[in-house]
Amino acid sequence: MNNNKIISSEKIILEVPPDLSILKTYNNEQLISNCIQLNIPREQYESNNDEDKNRIFMINEILRLNPPIPKIEKPSLVNSIYDEHTMHKTNTLRYVKHIVEEGIYKYSLITLESYILPLTKKELDNEKKEKFIDNILNEIKLINIQDYINKEDILKFACKNGGTSGEKFKRAVILNKAVVHLRQHDKEFIRPRITHYDISVY
Repeated sequence: MNNNKIISSEKIILEVPPDLSILKTYNNEQLISNCIQLNIPREQYESNNDEDKNRIFMINEILRLNPPIPKIEKPSLVNSIYDEHTMHKTNTLRYVKHIVEEGIYKYSLITLESYILPLTKKELDNEKKEKFIDNILNEIKLINIQDYINKEDILKFACKNGGTSGEKFKRAVILNKAVVHLRQHDKEFIRPRITHYDISVY
């Protein structure tokens, strides 16, 4: 069974660094600026008293280090869907392939491909943890942090939705960080210290 699937494929033309014909139109200042950006040692393109030879050297070095071809892109993960029932995940990756013919860049092929792979318990746990933290952060965005600047208020926020003691403690820690960030320039502010014991007896 083939678990790989091409979702889409698109041809596009990307911008490329200047080629030989364009570099030849550059003045010396422009060429030197390019050399500096590419970290080419100045002594290398100033070693010759012949200005034309220096220009040829700079153009050749620029083409060698920054050829008129788009930068190579590694495959990137676009999306990942977990199926807990089948314990499989569907990863969608973006591939970029540059088409070069006789040394000349023609176009790039952008492809989206999906792969069905085994799903591990650790990945499921990590996803649930990330969603839990995102939910807390979104909840904090909806409150006025100024109303939660002391230990009692933070404990109230942490414990109001129930959950395990570990989840309550995580809620307290995240809100506490937001409070500290808000009051970072207040020299009289003392950071509330919240422990697991505080959570357990609240």
